[in-house]
Amino acid sequence: MKYTQEQQHIFEFVKNGTGHGIIDAVAGAGKTTTIMASAEHVQAHKKMLFCAFNKSIAGEIESKFHQIGMQRVTVKTIHALGWQILRNSSTTGQPPRLEEKKYDQLLKSEKIQKELTEFYRGIIKINKLDPDKTYEKYNEYGIKNLLWKVNARLLDINQKFRATLCEDSFEEFSELVVHFGIFNSLEAAKEAFAEELHYYYRCHQILLEAGNELSRSTMITDYTDMLYLPVAWKLSPVRKFDFVFIDECQDLSRAQLAISLKHANSDARILAVGDPRQSIYGFTGADIESFERVRDITKAQQLPLTICFRCPQDVISIARQIRDDIRGSKQVSGIVESITPEQVIEMARAGDLIVSRVKAPLLMLIFGFIDKNIKVQIHDDEAQDFIRELRNLFKPAERELPFKQMRDGFEELKQTVIKRWEFIINKNAERIVDPIERDVHIMSEIAYLHRRLEFLHKKSLKWASDCPTMENILRKIMGFISAKENSIILSSIHRAKGLEENRVFIIDYPKLPHSRPEIMDWEEIQEVNLKYVAVTRAKEELYLVDVEDTEERELERSLFDDLF
Repeated sequence: MKYTQEQQHIFEFVKNGTGHGIIDAVAGAGKTTTIMASAEHVQAHKKMLFCAFNKSIAGEIESKFHQIGMQRVTVKTIHALGWQILRNSSTTGQPPRLEEKKYDQLLKSEKIQKELTEFYRGIIKINKLDPDKTYEKYNEYGIKNLLWKVNARLLDINQKFRATLCEDSFEEFSELVVHFGIFNSLEAAKEAFAEELHYYYRCHQILLEAGNELSRSTMITDYTDMLYLPVAWKLSPVRKFDFVFIDECQDLSRAQLAISLKHANSDARILAVGDPRQSIYGFTGADIESFERVRDITKAQQLPLTICFRCPQDVISIARQIRDDIRGSKQVSGIVESITPEQVIEMARAGDLIVSRVKAPLLMLIFGFIDKNIKVQIHDDEAQDFIRELRNLFKPAERELPFKQMRDGFEELKQTVIKRWEFIINKNAERIVDPIERDVHIMSEIAYLHRRLEFLHKKSLKWASDCPTMENILRKIMGFISAKENSIILSSIHRAKGLEENRVFIIDYPKLPHSRPEIMDWEEIQEVNLKYVAVTRAKEELYLVDVEDTEERELERSLFDDLF
Protein backbone atom coordinates (compact mmCIF):
# COMPACT_ATOMS: atom_id res chain seq x y z
CA MET A 1 0.00 0.00 0.00
CA LYS A 2 1.25 3.48 -0.86
CA TYR A 3 1.14 5.87 2.07
CA THR A 4 0.94 9.66 1.95
CA GLN A 5 3.74 11.91 3.15
CA GLU A 6 1.70 12.73 6.25
CA GLN A 7 1.34 9.05 7.09
CA GLN A 8 5.04 8.44 6.45
CA HIS A 9 5.84 11.30 8.82
CA ILE A 10 3.74 9.63 11.54
CA PHE A 11 5.49 6.29 11.01
CA GLU A 12 8.85 8.01 11.31
CA PHE A 13 7.72 9.68 14.53
CA VAL A 14 6.67 6.32 15.98
CA LYS A 15 9.86 4.55 14.90
CA ASN A 16 12.53 7.13 15.65
CA GLY A 17 10.87 9.99 17.49
CA THR A 18 10.50 10.62 21.20
CA GLY A 19 7.68 11.71 23.45
CA HIS A 20 3.98 11.55 22.77
CA GLY A 21 2.01 12.31 19.62
CA ILE A 22 -1.53 13.23 18.70
CA ILE A 23 -2.87 12.77 15.18
CA ASP A 24 -5.31 15.43 13.98
CA ALA A 25 -7.19 13.42 11.35
CA VAL A 26 -9.93 14.81 9.11
CA ALA A 27 -12.98 12.64 8.37
CA GLY A 28 -12.19 9.73 6.06
CA ALA A 29 -8.43 10.13 6.49
CA GLY A 30 -7.81 6.43 7.14
CA LYS A 31 -6.89 6.87 10.78
CA THR A 32 -7.45 3.17 11.57
CA THR A 33 -5.16 2.15 8.73
CA THR A 34 -2.60 4.69 9.90
CA ILE A 35 -2.62 3.54 13.52
CA MET A 36 -2.37 -0.12 12.56
CA ALA A 37 0.53 0.62 10.28
CA SER A 38 2.10 2.73 13.05
CA ALA A 39 2.01 -0.26 15.39
CA GLU A 40 4.22 -2.18 12.97
CA HIS A 41 6.94 0.45 13.53
CA VAL A 42 7.00 -0.04 17.31
CA GLN A 43 9.96 -2.09 18.55
CA ALA A 44 9.14 -5.79 18.75
CA HIS A 45 9.74 -6.11 22.50
CA LYS A 46 7.36 -3.27 23.38
CA LYS A 47 3.95 -4.13 24.85
CA MET A 48 1.22 -2.25 22.98
CA LEU A 49 -2.33 -1.30 23.95
CA PHE A 50 -5.02 0.03 21.64
CA CYS A 51 -7.80 1.88 23.52
CA ALA A 52 -10.97 1.62 21.45
CA PHE A 53 -14.01 3.87 21.83
CA ASN A 54 -16.61 1.08 21.85
CA LYS A 55 -16.97 -2.69 21.67
CA SER A 56 -17.72 -2.91 17.94
CA ILE A 57 -14.63 -0.85 17.06
CA ALA A 58 -12.52 -2.95 19.45
CA GLY A 59 -13.66 -6.17 17.78
CA GLU A 60 -12.99 -4.80 14.31
CA ILE A 61 -9.52 -3.51 15.20
CA GLU A 62 -8.51 -6.68 17.02
CA SER A 63 -9.58 -8.80 14.06
CA LYS A 64 -7.55 -6.66 11.65
CA PHE A 65 -4.47 -6.81 13.85
CA HIS A 66 -4.75 -10.61 13.98
CA GLN A 67 -5.12 -10.79 10.20
CA ILE A 68 -1.73 -9.11 9.76
CA GLY A 69 -0.07 -11.19 12.49
CA MET A 70 0.01 -8.42 15.12
CA GLN A 71 -1.35 -10.42 18.07
CA ARG A 72 1.07 -8.58 20.36
CA VAL A 73 -1.27 -5.57 20.30
CA THR A 74 -3.87 -5.74 23.09
CA VAL A 75 -7.16 -4.17 22.02
CA LYS A 76 -9.65 -3.13 24.70
CA THR A 77 -12.42 -0.61 25.18
CA ILE A 78 -11.66 1.94 27.88
CA HIS A 79 -14.62 0.66 29.88
CA ALA A 80 -13.21 -2.87 29.72
CA LEU A 81 -9.88 -1.57 31.01
CA GLY A 82 -11.60 0.09 33.97
CA TRP A 83 -13.63 -3.06 34.63
CA GLN A 84 -10.44 -5.12 34.75
CA ILE A 85 -8.89 -2.74 37.30
CA LEU A 86 -11.96 -3.13 39.51
CA ARG A 87 -11.93 -6.90 39.05
CA ASN A 88 -8.29 -7.12 40.13
CA SER A 89 -8.87 -4.85 43.14
CA SER A 90 -12.23 -6.16 44.32
CA THR A 91 -13.15 -5.07 47.84
CA THR A 92 -15.26 -8.20 48.35
CA GLY A 93 -13.18 -10.91 46.71
CA GLN A 94 -15.90 -11.23 44.08
CA PRO A 95 -15.83 -9.76 40.56
CA PRO A 96 -17.74 -6.53 39.96
CA ARG A 97 -21.39 -6.84 38.99
CA LEU A 98 -22.88 -4.55 36.37
CA GLU A 99 -26.15 -2.87 37.25
CA GLU A 100 -26.91 -0.25 34.62
CA LYS A 101 -29.70 1.34 36.69
CA LYS A 102 -27.71 1.33 39.93
CA TYR A 103 -28.20 4.99 40.81
CA ASP A 104 -31.79 5.08 39.60
CA GLN A 105 -32.62 2.21 41.95
CA LEU A 106 -30.66 3.81 44.80
CA LEU A 107 -32.48 7.09 44.38
CA LYS A 108 -35.84 5.33 44.58
CA SER A 109 -34.89 3.34 47.68
CA GLU A 110 -36.72 4.09 50.92
CA LYS A 111 -33.46 4.75 52.80
CA ILE A 112 -32.17 7.40 50.35
CA GLN A 113 -35.57 9.02 49.96
CA LYS A 114 -35.74 9.40 53.73
CA GLU A 115 -32.28 11.02 53.84
CA LEU A 116 -33.24 13.41 51.06
CA THR A 117 -36.62 14.43 52.50
CA GLU A 118 -35.31 17.54 54.26
CA PHE A 119 -33.68 18.87 51.10
CA TYR A 120 -36.63 17.91 48.88
CA ARG A 121 -38.90 19.93 51.16
CA GLY A 122 -36.59 22.92 50.81
CA ILE A 123 -36.69 22.66 47.01
CA ILE A 124 -40.48 22.34 47.06
CA LYS A 125 -40.88 25.49 49.16
CA ILE A 126 -38.49 27.49 46.98
CA ASN A 127 -40.66 26.55 43.99
CA LYS A 128 -43.68 28.02 45.80
CA LEU A 129 -45.41 24.72 46.53
CA ASP A 130 -46.54 23.48 49.94
CA PRO A 131 -45.18 20.02 50.85
CA ASP A 132 -47.79 19.68 53.59
CA LYS A 133 -50.81 20.01 51.29
CA THR A 134 -50.37 17.15 48.86
CA TYR A 135 -54.05 16.27 49.15
CA GLU A 136 -54.91 19.20 46.92
CA LYS A 137 -55.09 17.98 43.33
CA TYR A 138 -53.09 20.80 41.76
CA ASN A 139 -50.42 20.78 44.43
CA GLU A 140 -50.18 17.01 44.32
CA TYR A 141 -49.48 17.06 40.58
CA GLY A 142 -47.17 20.08 40.93
CA ILE A 143 -45.09 18.42 43.63
CA LYS A 144 -44.93 15.10 41.81
CA ASN A 145 -43.87 16.82 38.62
CA LEU A 146 -41.26 18.88 40.47
CA LEU A 147 -39.82 15.84 42.27
CA TRP A 148 -39.67 13.96 38.96
CA LYS A 149 -37.55 16.83 37.61
CA VAL A 150 -35.38 16.88 40.75
CA ASN A 151 -34.69 13.15 40.51
CA ALA A 152 -33.92 13.35 36.81
CA ARG A 153 -31.51 16.22 37.44
CA LEU A 154 -29.80 14.42 40.30
CA LEU A 155 -29.17 11.38 38.09
CA ASP A 156 -27.88 13.61 35.29
CA ILE A 157 -25.59 15.51 37.66
CA ASN A 158 -24.39 12.26 39.22
CA GLN A 159 -23.32 10.79 35.89
CA LYS A 160 -21.59 13.94 34.70
CA PHE A 161 -19.89 14.51 38.07
CA ARG A 162 -18.28 11.08 37.84
CA ALA A 163 -17.46 11.21 34.13
CA THR A 164 -15.74 14.59 34.44
CA LEU A 165 -13.95 13.69 37.71
CA CYS A 166 -15.40 16.84 39.23
CA GLU A 167 -13.98 17.87 42.59
CA ASP A 168 -16.32 17.60 45.57
CA SER A 169 -16.80 21.27 46.34
CA PHE A 170 -19.83 23.51 45.95
CA GLU A 171 -17.89 25.79 43.60
CA GLU A 172 -16.95 22.93 41.25
CA PHE A 173 -20.47 21.52 41.53
CA SER A 174 -21.95 24.89 40.52
CA GLU A 175 -19.62 25.16 37.51
CA LEU A 176 -20.63 21.66 36.43
CA VAL A 177 -24.33 22.51 36.65
CA VAL A 178 -23.85 25.73 34.66
CA HIS A 179 -21.66 24.11 32.00
CA PHE A 180 -24.19 21.40 31.21
CA GLY A 181 -27.22 23.71 31.42
CA ILE A 182 -28.95 21.64 34.09
CA PHE A 183 -31.21 24.63 34.89
CA ASN A 184 -32.65 27.09 32.40
CA SER A 185 -32.15 30.84 32.70
CA LEU A 186 -35.57 31.44 34.23
CA GLU A 187 -34.84 28.93 37.00
CA ALA A 188 -31.35 30.32 37.56
CA ALA A 189 -32.76 33.84 37.88
CA LYS A 190 -34.92 32.95 40.87
CA GLU A 191 -34.12 34.93 43.99
CA ALA A 192 -33.52 31.79 46.04
CA PHE A 193 -31.65 29.86 43.33
CA ALA A 194 -28.35 29.75 45.27
CA GLU A 195 -30.18 28.23 48.22
CA GLU A 196 -31.89 25.71 45.93
CA LEU A 197 -28.55 24.77 44.38
CA HIS A 198 -27.18 24.05 47.86
CA TYR A 199 -30.08 21.63 48.42
CA TYR A 200 -29.20 19.89 45.14
CA TYR A 201 -25.56 19.74 46.20
CA ARG A 202 -26.41 18.02 49.48
CA CYS A 203 -28.73 15.56 47.71
CA HIS A 204 -25.96 14.84 45.22
CA GLN A 205 -23.42 14.18 47.98
CA ILE A 206 -25.77 11.77 49.76
CA LEU A 207 -26.56 9.88 46.55
CA LEU A 208 -22.92 9.69 45.46
CA GLU A 209 -21.70 8.44 48.84
CA ALA A 210 -24.45 5.83 48.90
CA GLY A 211 -23.40 4.66 45.42
CA ASN A 212 -19.73 4.49 46.38
CA GLU A 213 -20.54 2.58 49.57
CA LEU A 214 -22.72 0.14 47.63
CA SER A 215 -19.83 -0.54 45.28
CA ARG A 216 -17.38 -1.00 48.16
CA SER A 217 -19.64 -3.51 49.93
CA THR A 218 -21.04 -5.40 46.94
CA MET A 219 -18.93 -4.41 43.87
CA ILE A 220 -22.15 -3.42 42.11
CA THR A 221 -21.22 -0.86 39.44
CA ASP A 222 -22.72 0.93 36.47
CA TYR A 223 -20.94 1.90 33.26
CA THR A 224 -19.67 5.24 34.57
CA ASP A 225 -18.35 3.52 37.71
CA MET A 226 -16.04 1.46 35.50
CA LEU A 227 -14.21 4.70 34.73
CA TYR A 228 -14.81 6.69 37.90
CA LEU A 229 -14.11 4.20 40.71
CA PRO A 230 -10.56 3.24 39.67
CA VAL A 231 -9.70 6.95 39.84
CA ALA A 232 -11.71 7.73 42.99
CA TRP A 233 -10.22 4.71 44.79
CA LYS A 234 -6.70 5.41 43.43
CA LEU A 235 -6.39 1.96 41.87
CA SER A 236 -3.79 0.88 39.32
CA PRO A 237 -3.93 -1.84 36.67
CA VAL A 238 -1.90 -5.01 37.13
CA ARG A 239 -0.59 -4.83 33.58
CA LYS A 240 0.83 -1.69 31.99
CA PHE A 241 2.08 -1.03 28.49
CA ASP A 242 5.03 0.54 26.71
CA PHE A 243 3.07 2.09 23.83
CA VAL A 244 -0.56 3.17 24.13
CA PHE A 245 -2.75 4.08 21.14
CA ILE A 246 -5.89 6.10 22.01
CA ASP A 247 -8.66 6.26 19.44
CA GLU A 248 -11.36 8.98 19.08
CA CYS A 249 -9.62 11.18 21.63
CA GLN A 250 -11.85 14.16 20.76
CA ASP A 251 -14.69 12.40 22.59
CA LEU A 252 -12.91 11.27 25.74
CA SER A 253 -14.25 12.33 29.11
CA ARG A 254 -11.71 13.09 31.81
CA ALA A 255 -12.44 9.70 33.38
CA GLN A 256 -11.83 7.86 30.09
CA LEU A 257 -8.54 9.68 29.59
CA ALA A 258 -7.49 8.86 33.16
CA ILE A 259 -8.13 5.13 32.65
CA SER A 260 -6.16 5.17 29.40
CA LEU A 261 -3.17 6.91 30.99
CA LYS A 262 -3.22 4.57 34.01
CA HIS A 263 -2.29 1.75 31.62
CA ALA A 264 0.88 3.46 30.40
CA ASN A 265 4.24 2.72 32.01
CA SER A 266 6.10 5.72 33.39
CA ASP A 267 8.34 5.75 30.30
CA ALA A 268 5.64 4.73 27.83
CA ARG A 269 4.80 6.60 24.67
CA ILE A 270 1.26 7.58 23.70
CA LEU A 271 -0.16 8.12 20.24
CA ALA A 272 -3.71 9.50 20.26
CA VAL A 273 -5.85 10.15 17.22
CA GLY A 274 -8.97 12.23 16.75
CA ASP A 275 -10.69 15.02 14.90
CA PRO A 276 -11.73 18.09 16.92
CA ARG A 277 -14.45 18.67 14.35
CA GLN A 278 -15.99 15.29 15.16
CA SER A 279 -16.42 16.08 18.85
CA ILE A 280 -20.14 15.34 19.36
CA TYR A 281 -20.53 13.60 22.71
CA GLY A 282 -20.43 16.51 25.13
CA PHE A 283 -23.71 15.39 26.71
CA THR A 284 -21.96 12.26 28.07
CA GLY A 285 -19.26 14.19 29.92
CA ALA A 286 -16.78 14.80 27.11
CA ASP A 287 -16.45 18.32 25.73
CA ILE A 288 -15.13 20.26 22.77
CA GLU A 289 -11.76 20.67 24.50
CA SER A 290 -11.08 16.93 24.82
CA PHE A 291 -8.65 16.83 21.88
CA GLU A 292 -6.72 19.82 23.19
CA ARG A 293 -6.78 18.38 26.73
CA VAL A 294 -5.14 15.15 25.59
CA ARG A 295 -2.55 17.12 23.65
CA ASP A 296 -1.77 19.49 26.53
CA ILE A 297 -1.69 16.91 29.33
CA THR A 298 0.64 14.61 27.42
CA LYS A 299 2.58 17.50 25.82
CA ALA A 300 2.11 15.66 22.54
CA GLN A 301 3.46 16.64 19.15
CA GLN A 302 0.54 17.31 16.80
CA LEU A 303 0.64 15.30 13.56
CA PRO A 304 -1.77 16.13 10.72
CA LEU A 305 -3.78 13.81 8.47
CA THR A 306 -5.59 16.15 6.10
CA ILE A 307 -6.39 13.96 3.09
CA CYS A 308 -9.87 12.40 2.97
CA PHE A 309 -10.00 9.17 0.98
CA ARG A 310 -13.78 8.76 1.33
CA CYS A 311 -15.58 11.74 -0.17
CA PRO A 312 -15.73 13.10 -3.74
CA GLN A 313 -14.77 16.70 -4.43
CA ASP A 314 -18.26 18.27 -4.25
CA VAL A 315 -18.75 16.76 -0.81
CA ILE A 316 -15.30 17.96 0.24
CA SER A 317 -16.31 21.48 -0.77
CA ILE A 318 -19.16 21.42 1.73
CA ALA A 319 -17.00 19.90 4.47
CA ARG A 320 -14.34 22.56 3.86
CA GLN A 321 -16.81 25.23 4.98
CA ILE A 322 -16.46 23.72 8.45
CA ARG A 323 -12.93 22.35 8.40
CA ASP A 324 -10.90 24.30 5.85
CA ASP A 325 -7.81 22.05 5.82
CA ILE A 326 -9.62 18.93 4.59
CA ARG A 327 -8.49 17.79 1.15
CA GLY A 328 -9.94 15.05 -1.06
CA SER A 329 -7.90 12.35 -2.77
CA LYS A 330 -10.73 11.43 -5.16
CA GLN A 331 -10.70 13.39 -8.40
CA VAL A 332 -14.36 12.77 -9.26
CA SER A 333 -16.90 15.46 -8.44
CA GLY A 334 -19.53 13.07 -7.15
CA ILE A 335 -23.19 14.02 -6.82
CA VAL A 336 -24.58 16.58 -4.40
CA GLU A 337 -28.28 17.39 -4.86
CA SER A 338 -31.01 19.07 -2.88
CA ILE A 339 -34.25 17.08 -2.85
CA THR A 340 -37.68 17.30 -1.24
CA PRO A 341 -38.76 15.09 1.68
CA GLU A 342 -41.24 13.34 -0.59
CA GLN A 343 -38.41 12.20 -2.88
CA VAL A 344 -36.57 10.33 -0.13
CA ILE A 345 -38.92 7.35 0.00
CA GLU A 346 -39.07 7.27 -3.82
CA MET A 347 -35.29 7.38 -4.29
CA ALA A 348 -33.94 5.37 -1.35
CA ARG A 349 -32.79 1.82 -2.00
CA ALA A 350 -31.08 -0.98 -0.13
CA GLY A 351 -27.66 0.03 1.16
CA ASP A 352 -28.44 3.74 1.36
CA LEU A 353 -27.80 5.64 4.59
CA ILE A 354 -30.40 8.16 5.79
CA VAL A 355 -29.35 10.34 8.74
CA SER A 356 -31.08 12.95 10.83
CA ARG A 357 -30.03 15.22 13.68
CA VAL A 358 -33.14 14.30 15.67
CA LYS A 359 -35.23 11.17 15.72
CA ALA A 360 -38.71 12.51 15.01
CA PRO A 361 -38.19 12.85 11.20
CA LEU A 362 -36.71 9.34 11.12
CA LEU A 363 -39.82 8.01 12.81
CA MET A 364 -41.96 9.71 10.17
CA LEU A 365 -39.80 8.13 7.46
CA ILE A 366 -40.22 4.74 9.08
CA PHE A 367 -43.98 5.23 8.88
CA GLY A 368 -43.64 6.06 5.18
CA PHE A 369 -41.51 3.00 4.43
CA ILE A 370 -43.88 0.74 6.38
CA ASP A 371 -46.79 2.10 4.33
CA LYS A 372 -44.91 0.94 1.24
CA ASN A 373 -44.06 -2.40 2.88
CA ILE A 374 -40.33 -1.55 2.83
CA LYS A 375 -38.16 -2.76 5.70
CA VAL A 376 -35.31 -0.71 7.12
CA GLN A 377 -32.31 -1.24 9.38
CA ILE A 378 -31.82 0.77 12.56
CA HIS A 379 -29.24 0.31 15.28
CA ASP A 380 -30.67 -2.07 17.88
CA ASP A 381 -30.62 0.58 20.61
CA GLU A 382 -32.38 3.10 18.40
CA ALA A 383 -34.96 0.52 17.34
CA GLN A 384 -35.74 -0.09 21.00
CA ASP A 385 -35.95 3.68 21.54
CA PHE A 386 -38.35 4.13 18.64
CA ILE A 387 -40.69 1.44 19.93
CA ARG A 388 -40.35 2.74 23.49
CA GLU A 389 -41.38 6.22 22.35
CA LEU A 390 -44.54 4.83 20.77
CA ARG A 391 -45.21 2.48 23.67
CA ASN A 392 -44.93 5.30 26.22
CA LEU A 393 -47.82 7.11 24.57
CA PHE A 394 -50.08 4.52 26.13
CA LYS A 395 -50.61 3.14 29.60
CA PRO A 396 -49.91 -0.62 30.00
CA ALA A 397 -53.62 -1.49 30.16
CA GLU A 398 -54.27 0.56 26.99
CA ARG A 399 -51.62 -1.38 25.09
CA GLU A 400 -53.10 -4.74 26.00
CA LEU A 401 -56.82 -3.95 25.62
CA PRO A 402 -58.28 -5.35 22.36
CA PHE A 403 -59.65 -2.64 20.09
CA LYS A 404 -62.92 -4.57 19.75
CA GLN A 405 -63.60 -4.09 23.44
CA MET A 406 -63.51 -0.30 23.08
CA ARG A 407 -66.82 1.37 22.34
CA ASP A 408 -65.44 3.37 19.39
CA GLY A 409 -62.38 1.22 18.67
CA PHE A 410 -59.05 2.97 18.29
CA GLU A 411 -60.73 6.36 18.00
CA GLU A 412 -61.75 6.20 21.64
CA LEU A 413 -58.22 5.29 22.72
CA LYS A 414 -56.74 8.01 20.52
CA GLN A 415 -58.82 10.75 22.11
CA THR A 416 -57.87 9.58 25.61
CA VAL A 417 -54.18 9.64 24.73
CA ILE A 418 -54.42 13.07 23.08
CA LYS A 419 -56.10 14.60 26.12
CA ARG A 420 -53.46 13.17 28.47
CA TRP A 421 -50.43 14.08 26.40
CA GLU A 422 -51.57 17.58 25.48
CA PHE A 423 -51.69 18.29 29.21
CA ILE A 424 -48.18 16.84 29.69
CA ILE A 425 -46.81 18.77 26.70
CA ASN A 426 -48.12 22.03 28.10
CA LYS A 427 -46.69 21.31 31.57
CA ASN A 428 -43.27 20.38 30.18
CA ALA A 429 -43.24 23.54 28.04
CA GLU A 430 -43.28 25.70 31.15
CA ARG A 431 -39.48 25.44 31.27
CA ILE A 432 -39.20 27.42 27.98
CA VAL A 433 -38.67 31.07 28.86
CA ASP A 434 -39.62 32.83 25.63
CA PRO A 435 -43.43 32.75 25.15
CA ILE A 436 -43.23 32.61 21.35
CA GLU A 437 -40.79 29.73 21.42
CA ARG A 438 -42.99 28.03 24.02
CA ASP A 439 -46.07 28.34 21.79
CA VAL A 440 -44.18 27.05 18.74
CA HIS A 441 -42.89 24.12 20.77
CA ILE A 442 -46.36 23.24 22.07
CA MET A 443 -47.93 23.40 18.61
CA SER A 444 -45.21 21.32 16.98
CA GLU A 445 -45.21 18.73 19.79
CA ILE A 446 -48.98 18.37 19.54
CA ALA A 447 -48.76 18.07 15.74
CA TYR A 448 -46.13 15.36 16.15
CA LEU A 449 -48.35 13.56 18.68
CA HIS A 450 -51.28 13.59 16.25
CA ARG A 451 -49.15 12.30 13.35
CA ARG A 452 -47.97 9.31 15.36
CA LEU A 453 -51.47 8.48 16.53
CA GLU A 454 -52.91 8.85 13.03
CA PHE A 455 -50.34 6.38 11.70
CA LEU A 456 -51.11 3.89 14.48
CA HIS A 457 -54.82 4.36 13.85
CA LYS A 458 -54.34 3.55 10.18
CA LYS A 459 -52.35 0.43 11.05
CA SER A 460 -54.98 -0.71 13.56
CA LEU A 461 -57.39 -0.84 10.62
CA LYS A 462 -55.04 -2.32 8.03
CA TRP A 463 -53.58 -4.95 10.37
CA ALA A 464 -56.81 -5.68 12.24
CA SER A 465 -56.74 -9.40 11.48
CA ASP A 466 -53.37 -10.12 13.11
CA CYS A 467 -52.95 -7.08 15.40
CA PRO A 468 -55.94 -6.91 17.78
CA THR A 469 -54.10 -4.73 20.33
CA MET A 470 -51.66 -1.85 20.36
CA GLU A 471 -48.96 -4.16 21.70
CA ASN A 472 -49.38 -6.37 18.62
CA ILE A 473 -48.99 -3.34 16.35
CA LEU A 474 -45.79 -2.27 18.11
CA ARG A 475 -44.31 -5.75 17.72
CA LYS A 476 -45.09 -5.75 14.01
CA ILE A 477 -43.47 -2.33 13.59
CA MET A 478 -40.37 -3.70 15.35
CA GLY A 479 -40.12 -6.35 12.64
CA PHE A 480 -40.09 -3.67 9.94
CA ILE A 481 -37.20 -1.74 11.52
CA SER A 482 -34.96 -4.70 12.39
CA ALA A 483 -34.02 -5.92 8.90
CA LYS A 484 -30.33 -6.84 8.70
CA GLU A 485 -29.83 -7.48 4.97
CA ASN A 486 -30.80 -5.66 1.76
CA SER A 487 -32.26 -2.82 3.78
CA ILE A 488 -32.16 0.95 3.95
CA ILE A 489 -30.14 2.18 6.93
CA LEU A 490 -31.68 4.90 9.10
CA SER A 491 -29.61 6.54 11.82
CA SER A 492 -29.21 9.58 14.00
CA ILE A 493 -26.07 11.52 13.10
CA HIS A 494 -24.55 10.56 16.43
CA ARG A 495 -24.92 6.86 15.61
CA ALA A 496 -23.73 7.38 12.03
CA LYS A 497 -20.29 8.50 13.10
CA GLY A 498 -17.92 5.81 11.83
CA LEU A 499 -20.31 4.73 9.07
CA GLU A 500 -19.92 5.39 5.37
CA GLU A 501 -22.07 4.55 2.35
CA ASN A 502 -22.07 5.27 -1.36
CA ARG A 503 -25.34 7.21 -1.11
CA VAL A 504 -26.26 9.34 1.90
CA PHE A 505 -29.42 11.37 2.61
CA ILE A 506 -29.38 14.10 5.28
CA ILE A 507 -32.86 14.88 6.55
CA ASP A 508 -33.82 18.52 7.25
CA TYR A 509 -30.43 19.68 5.99
CA PRO A 510 -31.33 23.43 6.03
CA LYS A 511 -31.82 23.11 9.82
CA LEU A 512 -28.18 22.15 10.34
CA PRO A 513 -26.52 23.24 12.52
CA HIS A 514 -29.46 22.63 14.81
CA SER A 515 -30.40 25.28 17.35
CA ARG A 516 -32.73 25.53 20.30
CA PRO A 517 -33.53 27.99 23.09
CA GLU A 518 -30.77 28.60 25.62
CA ILE A 519 -28.22 26.48 23.79
CA MET A 520 -24.78 26.54 25.42
CA ASP A 521 -21.72 27.84 23.52
CA TRP A 522 -20.04 24.43 23.48
CA GLU A 523 -23.29 22.85 22.27
CA GLU A 524 -23.40 25.27 19.34
CA ILE A 525 -19.93 24.13 18.30
CA GLN A 526 -20.94 20.48 18.59
CA GLU A 527 -23.99 21.15 16.42
CA VAL A 528 -21.69 22.45 13.69
CA ASN A 529 -19.56 19.34 14.21
CA LEU A 530 -22.62 17.13 13.69
CA LYS A 531 -23.21 18.75 10.31
CA TYR A 532 -19.60 17.98 9.38
CA VAL A 533 -20.00 14.36 10.49
CA ALA A 534 -23.22 13.96 8.48
CA VAL A 535 -21.79 15.40 5.27
CA THR A 536 -18.61 13.33 5.34
CA ARG A 537 -20.41 9.94 5.42
CA ALA A 538 -20.94 10.02 1.61
CA LYS A 539 -18.57 8.12 -0.69
CA GLU A 540 -20.30 8.96 -3.98
CA GLU A 541 -23.67 10.71 -3.73
CA LEU A 542 -25.01 13.14 -1.13
CA TYR A 543 -28.66 14.18 -1.02
CA LEU A 544 -29.55 17.24 1.06
CA VAL A 545 -33.19 16.86 2.03
CA ASP A 546 -35.22 20.05 2.41
CA VAL A 547 -37.40 20.72 5.45
CA GLU A 548 -40.90 19.28 5.19
CA ASP A 549 -43.41 22.02 4.48
CA THR A 550 -45.58 21.27 7.52
CA GLU A 551 -45.40 22.11 11.21
CA GLU A 552 -42.23 20.52 12.52
CA ARG A 553 -40.86 20.07 16.00
CA GLU A 554 -38.80 23.22 16.43
CA LEU A 555 -37.53 22.28 19.87
CA GLU A 556 -36.20 18.76 19.66
CA ARG A 557 -34.63 18.45 23.10
CA SER A 558 -37.70 16.89 24.66
CA LEU A 559 -38.64 13.86 26.71
CA PHE A 560 -37.32 11.52 24.01
CA ASP A 561 -34.34 13.32 22.50
CA ASP A 562 -32.83 14.31 25.86
CA LEU A 563 -32.18 10.61 26.47
CA PHE A 564 -30.02 10.22 23.37
